[in-house]
Amino acid sequence: MTIRSSMSRRTTTKVMRGLIASGLSIAFLGATSPVVAEPANPSDTEIASADSQVGVAQGEVSKLVASVSNSDSEIAALELEMGGLREAVNKALVDLHDAQSSAERARQGVTVARKKLDDIQAEILKAQKTLDEISRSAYRQGAVPSGVAGVSGKATSEETLDRQTFLRTNAQKQREAVDALDRLRTEQANEESRLREVKNLAEKRESEAESAKASAQQAIDSSNSKLEENLRKRAELISKREEAQRGLDSARGNADSLRQQRSEYEEYKRAEEARKKAEAEAAAAEKARQEAEAARKAKEEAARIAAEAARKAADEAARKVAAEKAEKARQDAEKAAEAAQAQAEAERQASENRRSTANDSARAAAALIEAATPNHASLDDPYDSNNQDGNYIAAVENEDNDSSILDDLDVAQVDSMEDISEKASALVENASRSEKIEIVISRAMAYIGTPYAWGGGNASGPTQGIRDGGVADSFGDFNKIGFDCSGLTLYAFAGVGIALPHYTGYQYQKGTKVDPSNMQRGDLIFYGPNAEYHVAIYLGDGTMIEAPQSGSSVKVSPVRWSGMSPYAVRLI
Repeated sequence: MTIRSSMSRRTTTKVMRGLIASGLSIAFLGATSPVVAEPANPSDTEIASADSQVGVAQGEVSKLVASVSNSDSEIAALELEMGGLREAVNKALVDLHDAQSSAERARQGVTVARKKLDDIQAEILKAQKTLDEISRSAYRQGAVPSGVAGVSGKATSEETLDRQTFLRTNAQKQREAVDALDRLRTEQANEESRLREVKNLAEKRESEAESAKASAQQAIDSSNSKLEENLRKRAELISKREEAQRGLDSARGNADSLRQQRSEYEEYKRAEEARKKAEAEAAAAEKARQEAEAARKAKEEAARIAAEAARKAADEAARKVAAEKAEKARQDAEKAAEAAQAQAEAERQASENRRSTANDSARAAAALIEAATPNHASLDDPYDSNNQDGNYIAAVENEDNDSSILDDLDVAQVDSMEDISEKASALVENASRSEKIEIVISRAMAYIGTPYAWGGGNASGPTQGIRDGGVADSFGDFNKIGFDCSGLTLYAFAGVGIALPHYTGYQYQKGTKVDPSNMQRGDLIFYGPNAEYHVAIYLGDGTMIEAPQSGSSVKVSPVRWSGMSPYAVRLI
């Protein structure tokens, strides 16, 4: 009886514990599903009215979006035109500097000719002095008293004849020397006259270039008001569009709020039904779970005991083998890691050396080009009286075809941009084509975010912009250190020894023209019928790097096909 009573008490305890657990589970489920207040349910009429207001606002915004889009197209076209006007001034500046170089060479030719003339004049004076001395000597030889001649007889007559022959011979020689010097002096004077004509021609070209700049400046000024008016109209349209957009957003917000309320109400109803069903199912599920859990634990315990015994035996046998393998693997891994590290270090050092060499070569090439080019933004003549020996005359884009007379005088030649490119490219001749392309692109990418400055940029980097009296000045281009479009490409390609003029139209004449559909990384993309509007560098994957316009900065942009020139240009 005692044993049976004890078993009965244990069974009763277990049953009570199960009932308590079930009750707690049901209570827990009830606690996690609180009753929520019923949300508002807007009527269909309210929702339809809100949708109607959205439609009205949407129509107004669509009209304004179309107007703004048209304005944007007009402004984009006008900005291309403005780019052409700015590049026209760049062309005038390049031509001006060419004319200044030509004028300086002509001035040096005048100096050479004048020196030759002076040297000849000195020879003439020397010869004249010799002639005067001979004349005086002849006078002295001829001034013999007649009385002495009569007494001397035949001997004196022979001496007189010899003296006269001597004087005639020397006089003839002197006249020939004087005649030769006179002829040379005349020729030299004619040469000087021709050189003055060349100088006048060069100065005329300077004047023409300055006139071209003034004309481009005038065109920019006249276009400024048009651009500013379009910008004002665009700002007004955008303001109206944004106001309408705010109305649309408000209307949409009202309609969305009503729909959200309806959705919340329907969701509430579904949730209530689901809650009640879940509570009933949860009670039954909890009971089944507890029974299954008890059976599972008993089975797992038996399996655990058996597995533990087997594991201990297997672990002991495998431990020794695993330890030996692990030690050998560790040693092999250390050796492999050391070898890989050594190889990686060698490759890193070699790469660093190649990169350092490439950077040094790029800087040297750019420095050579920079030393041979004028200050693009300056209108002042860079040459003065101290440049007598012709050590420096800036390279020219347009070679002087009237320089044969200067060549005859051995006046120092003026390098062309092609001459400078040939010298500079020799400094990077060890780089492969792909390496050169990456040097160009990395030089341009290094200046992303640099301000646009009209007329800015040379072979060494960004420079101060120039004044235009209008939109560029309103953005402070003249007071910024930056690039314009052709200045950026000029800088990028200087690193591989390619000297480019600071004008898109002249850059378009370089390299090999390719169809834009076949563009490759590093090619130049031009805009305008004759590439006179804009230039950018193609990066691949439909993108390009550019210095777009006043108020912007160097950036990566999607390639714009509208307004593109007929060809791209491949320089590498």
